Amino acid sequence: MALSFMRRHRRWLFVFLWLVIAAFIILYIPAFRGSDAGSPGEVLADVGGLPITVGEFHRAYLRQRQAYERIYQGRLDPAALRSLGLEQQTLDGLVAQRLVALEARRLGLRVDDETIARRLATSREYQENGRYLGGAEIRRRLELQGVTVEEFEEALRQKILGEKLEALVTDGVNVTPAEAEREFRKRTEQVKLEYVLVDAARFRPAAAVTDEDVKARFQSARETYRIPERRVLSYVLADDTSLAGRVSVTDREIEAYYQGHRDEFKQEEEACASHILVKVKKGEEAKEGHADDEARKIAEGLLAQAKAGQDFAELARKHSEDQGSAAQGGSLGCFARGRMVPEFENAAFSLGPGETSDLVKSPFGYHIIRVTERKEEAVPPLSQVKERIRQALVADRVRALVDDKMRGLADALRRGKSLEEAARAESLAVQKSAPIERGKPVPPLVSPALVARAFELRKAEVAKEPFALPTGYAFIAVDEIQPSRLPELKEVEARVRADLVEEKALAQARELAAQVRARAEKDGLDKAAPALGLVRKETPGLVGRGQSLAELGATASLEEAAYSLPEKTLSDPVRAAGGYAVLRVLEKKPFDPVAYEKEKPSIVSSLKGEKKQQLFQAFLEQARQRYPVERNLPALQRAVTG
Repeated sequence: MALSFMRRHRRWLFVFLWLVIAAFIILYIPAFRGSDAGSPGEVLADVGGLPITVGEFHRAYLRQRQAYERIYQGRLDPAALRSLGLEQQTLDGLVAQRLVALEARRLGLRVDDETIARRLATSREYQENGRYLGGAEIRRRLELQGVTVEEFEEALRQKILGEKLEALVTDGVNVTPAEAEREFRKRTEQVKLEYVLVDAARFRPAAAVTDEDVKARFQSARETYRIPERRVLSYVLADDTSLAGRVSVTDREIEAYYQGHRDEFKQEEEACASHILVKVKKGEEAKEGHADDEARKIAEGLLAQAKAGQDFAELARKHSEDQGSAAQGGSLGCFARGRMVPEFENAAFSLGPGETSDLVKSPFGYHIIRVTERKEEAVPPLSQVKERIRQALVADRVRALVDDKMRGLADALRRGKSLEEAARAESLAVQKSAPIERGKPVPPLVSPALVARAFELRKAEVAKEPFALPTGYAFIAVDEIQPSRLPELKEVEARVRADLVEEKALAQARELAAQVRARAEKDGLDKAAPALGLVRKETPGLVGRGQSLAELGATASLEEAAYSLPEKTLSDPVRAAGGYAVLRVLEKKPFDPVAYEKEKPSIVSSLKGEKKQQLFQAFLEQARQRYPVERNLPALQRAVTG
């Protein structure tokens, strides 16, 4: 749930990240004291001469994590938290702050005391009931948080400086009428299509390509098959796979863990139940459900039948309006407390096995609940969880060993040791990669950052920083640089042949699609498709711009064809995912010029904000090229694990 939410709202989350960092700087500056995660003053990274300390990183990391946890209200499980890459996000945010400071200095921007005072007096952040809090109240609140006035003023100064820099960089950003209209169309236009897809895959097996065809294509388009620059790397892995065999756990350690962590294995009380639901309408315009009186009368009739001994599962299959459970005879499986709405849960946990409830009213409607089994809270015996404990302890020890080896390798490389010497000291092996192309990670070196760094290094140069992999870390050095070159036919023959086969298959698909269209002009797609051994399909309802048109995919040419077609009109064959398609618009929600004019100002404002954000991020990326960023990854690891 949390992962899918993040994917859907990744742009909002990116903006939120920057807001969290900014809010942290101003409101949560209390010093990091007493941690074991390295000295607070230890330099974790240096950006153009401006240091980032472990203490500063740790404060930002904790605040950011707490903010995410509040957003997801307990739904942010460890896997989802790891997927956020919170450590890297935090460090990137702090690096960006340093870049802002350096660029502001370069461009002569500054924030004087008068500007600070004006911001304090006019900003809503420092007002209550529309009135300025006053210096005494602000100082009082700062003292409660352990923040000095000097720290607060400096943080506010840096925030205003960032705003001035962003305003200077993005001052010329505008949104054209065409851009605004395009965005409005994307938000509002929709179509429902019927279509016939001719998949090119059906023609590939019979697409004959001779050796002469391959040779001729290669000679005429050799540049198309140019082999890009490649690099061969030496690398050392400090990861779960390479180190798992060095870790073991004894039965005594497993038993000690079990005895000390029995609550971790506690199985909650559960009820296993089925139900019959009669829905109540949630409003006069609702398309499903019944009026309350009607729903209650239906439910009372079903309850009478259930209590008279009729088969509960059969009643649920025939009459329950919960589509998710009706097919399973109303079964909801087993559930612990807190998983159902309170009304349902209270009734279910008051019943014994085999008992049926009276009518239970919830926000969904009227329920009839039958409990089939009750499971009491219990701690399973050690024998049932022994292997689970073993795996968890081994995983923890392997991860600790991975981190230890990573720190040892990083320390050795920073002291000027070669990759081979560093690996030998940690009893690890140096391996050779296959030739790697720019932007194309290959197992086990699946880090895009690693590949990007590999193409920045000179031959024989070692990257002193570790690169995070799904199961650990990698350290690399460049062994060989293979320049871009034109290939020999034997190196790309399979690729050339595949391209020719695909071209022939697509040509046949287009030809068959043209036949479909010709027949459909007379008989319609529903008759033309089966006559040619094809299937007519429809999109599942109205589909908006930018969304996938069912199995046809989402390409610019396909979208243009779909949205420019008048209703009930057939398209020419259109290139779609896997082949060619013939489309016909069944229903359309067209461009509404009146609504566009009404919403145009807000659309322009929204697009301008997005463009400014993109421009400023691009500006900061360019700034990264001007200022060296040196990272102390072992210190980062200590800060996080501490």
